[in-house]
Amino acid sequence: MTINLVQAHEQWMKRSPDESFKSLEDLFAFTSSRKDNSSQSVRDLRDLNIEATSSGSLVLNGSERPAALTHWSLGQLASHIGAPASYLRSLSPELAQECLEYGIKNSEKSCNLLYRMEGNSNGNSSRVAAAFTGPVYGRIWDADVVGQLMEATDGSSWKTPAELSDEHSGRGTGLYASDRDMFAFMVNEEDAVDVDGAKLGRGFFCWNSETGSSTFGLMTFLYNYVCANHIVWGAEQVNEINIYHRSRAQWNFARDGISLLDRFVRNTAMSDDIRAMVKTTRSTQLGDDLEYVTKRLTNNRFTKSEVENAWDAAKAQDEDPKTVWGMVQGLTAAAQGISHIDKRVNLERRAGKLLETRMS
Repeated sequence: MTINLVQAHEQWMKRSPDESFKSLEDLFAFTSSRKDNSSQSVRDLRDLNIEATSSGSLVLNGSERPAALTHWSLGQLASHIGAPASYLRSLSPELAQECLEYGIKNSEKSCNLLYRMEGNSNGNSSRVAAAFTGPVYGRIWDADVVGQLMEATDGSSWKTPAELSDEHSGRGTGLYASDRDMFAFMVNEEDAVDVDGAKLGRGFFCWNSETGSSTFGLMTFLYNYVCANHIVWGAEQVNEINIYHRSRAQWNFARDGISLLDRFVRNTAMSDDIRAMVKTTRSTQLGDDLEYVTKRLTNNRFTKSEVENAWDAAKAQDEDPKTVWGMVQGLTAAAQGISHIDKRVNLERRAGKLLETRMS
């Protein structure tokens, strides 16, 4: 069954010209500069202070130099203290400052604060509090994502799709970044894929956020046609992976996101047999609860503690540990916490054999 994809069209519609980039190199330069001028630290909210400036902005000033709140970070901070952001924005800076001060001084939460140094029209730079995420937030940097896109597509026929040549030109390039997120849309029509006699191009969407605005995501697909406003018509074999920004996000990005991108870009996507295996193991149940799964797997060369650790690791990654696929993901993730390399490799190999046998 074919479908039409509108995600890139929505980006084309909403992005301003200063959020559009002509090439991956330009996008990488922007995101790399931002990464180089960023820092992060985990702080208790009650240790922070909020001040209202004479210019009407709100500034964060704990034990560090002042940092201005953005529209986005104010909303995140308000959420952490249980305050309505829209209401705070309707108040005067002084009243909003008092409400925020009351909330953070009575909070027992801690946050991962993302700071950035940003330039202004006067040629000077100022410090900005760009995001208040959870204390175990696993940040995947936009620059790292774009860098992998560049490496994967270097020397290939991959390119950004055509854009309109009228007054909208330059608005929707397929490559975007703002203070909150990034999005990339690339296609390859030269190395078409033959599907039942039809020549289909290959394309992908890739997105990420350093600030908690979205997950890391990669969607690959075959398609019939991409129009000038970036609607993808007749998409087939649509596959999507999402990586949540948790403590193991960087590792999952390297293991899953990069490998899937490389396989697809190099036209070595998973074979039908592998696709069938993934589908089967996702639907194959090991048991209804931890007790039953533990009993079954301890009869298959896994220890009770290994199964329990894998159960927790799978749930932390939003995988279903009651299935073969989910338990294998959990075992693989749990193995990364083993410091002794021989024991780690041994557990990973046993997890791989479990995937091969499918517990049928």
